[in-house]
Formats: sequence, C-alpha cells, structure tokens
Amino acid sequence: MQEIAVIGLSGDGERMARLMRASGLNLAGYDPDSAACSRLAEECAFQPCHTLEELISSVSNPRRVWLMPGSDACFEPLKPLLEAEDIVVDSAITHYQTAVRRAKLLAEQGIKLIDAGVSGCGTYYALMLGGEAPAIEKLKPCLEAISPGRWLHCGPSGSGHFVKQAHQHIEQSVAQTLMQSLAAIKKSGSFDVDLPAMAQNWLVGGSYHAGVQELALGFLNETNVLPRIASSNPQELAILRQQMTPALNLALALHYAGQGSNLFQQQIASMLGAATQHKSD
Repeated sequence: MQEIAVIGLSGDGERMARLMRASGLNLAGYDPDSAACSRLAEECAFQPCHTLEELISSVSNPRRVWLMPGSDACFEPLKPLLEAEDIVVDSAITHYQTAVRRAKLLAEQGIKLIDAGVSGCGTYYALMLGGEAPAIEKLKPCLEAISPGRWLHCGPSGSGHFVKQAHQHIEQSVAQTLMQSLAAIKKSGSFDVDLPAMAQNWLVGGSYHAGVQELALGFLNETNVLPRIASSNPQELAILRQQMTPALNLALALHYAGQGSNLFQQQIASMLGAATQHKSD
C-alpha cells in the first residue's frame, strides 16, 4: 500500500509530487487528465490511478490525502470515500472561511482537515497550516519533503489560508508600489532605462522579495496578532482580515486611478506577475 494519495498533478501539484517522491515517499496519484497522470507516474515511479475510488483504495489506513492547488473540484466527490481518522490536506482552497466550513463537515465523520496555504519559494515551497497539531505531526514527512524547515502551524482550521491571504495582500501591495515606481521612471524621461531588464534585475537580486519577508515577519510578530490567529473563534479571524483590507483596497484604488487611457501600468503589472511566477518555478 502507498503512504499518501495525491490529487491534482499539474502545475504546483506536479512539482510538489516530484518533491515527495524525491524524498522517498510512496505515492498514489490521480488527476482528471489521465494521460498527464500516467506520464508523471512513469517519470517519478509512483502508482497512477484513474478514479478517486481507485486512489483511495490504494493507500493504507488511516489515509493521508493531499488536495493539490487547482484540485478544488475534487473535494465534494472525495468526501463520501473517506473514513474516520483519515487526514486531508487541502491546499486547493483559497479562502479561510471555506477551510473552516470544510473542517467542520469532515469532523462530523471523524476526519481531520489541514488547510495549507502555499507560497512558491524557488525550489521548495513555504506552507502555512491550519488544523490540529496531532494531525500535522503525522504529516511531517510530507511537509519536510515539500517545505524543509519552512512550514508553520498557524493555529486552528482556517488559519493556514488566512495567513496565506495576508501574505497575498502584502505581495499585491508591494507589486503595486513597484508598478507605480516603474511608471514614474518611464514618465520622467530623464534616463533611457531598459525597464524589463531592470525589473528582472530586481527580481534576481531578491531586493524586494527580502523586503516582503521582513514586512510579513513584522506583521506576524505583533503581540496582538498571534493570539488571534491561534484563536478558535472564527469571528476573531474575520476581524483581523477586516483590519488588513484597507491596505489592499488602497492598492486597488491606486491601480484603477492610475490606468487612465495608458495601458503601460497594466503591462508592467503583467510583466511583474509573470516574472514572479518564473522566480517561483
């Protein structure tokens, strides 16, 4: 029998599955694209499955099932196949309230859900986890394969994706600042700067990425924030999210106010997004 069932084998799911196999974990994998699943299984030497039923029957009890990014549609058909003591890692969801709701649904069946916010960081990933500590402890081999020394238990169900949302807000605000700065350089006309080359230089040098990490750490180290993230009260998480919203709204307002009839800023935003994705790969 296999150690872990993996659902979703494209994009980040493929890379994460490769990391698991490279660390020696035995996998059974499923993807709606059966050809892609078979190809990856042959390359990485794991068991390909053509249905969710086949996948679940291929892993030993209690099952450990990992929903990779992009596999959200598989959650509902997966539920009736699970049993008490199974552990589901849901890195497919994007909103923390969905994680809270799903955790309650699965808890009625005695199933543990771990919500996993995922950030791409070069070769490995950063994982932000919400859920019960004993279940997370049982997942350590998988966590260390994907995120060696970079995974964090943030608190109860929902907190993993909540912290990931905070990270996204920071990244979006920083990207907006970069976009405005590039637009100012172009508009000034003082120097004939190769803007794409300059942006790539910044990305490779890691100058603003390091700043994002410092901002994130400063936010999470606030003495009045960590207790709220660790709280079991969903309303507290909602309050904290509301406190972060003004910064994101301001960034969006600047974005739309600065568009006008000039598409340059949109093009820069797209370029930065593509370059950031390339760095994550």
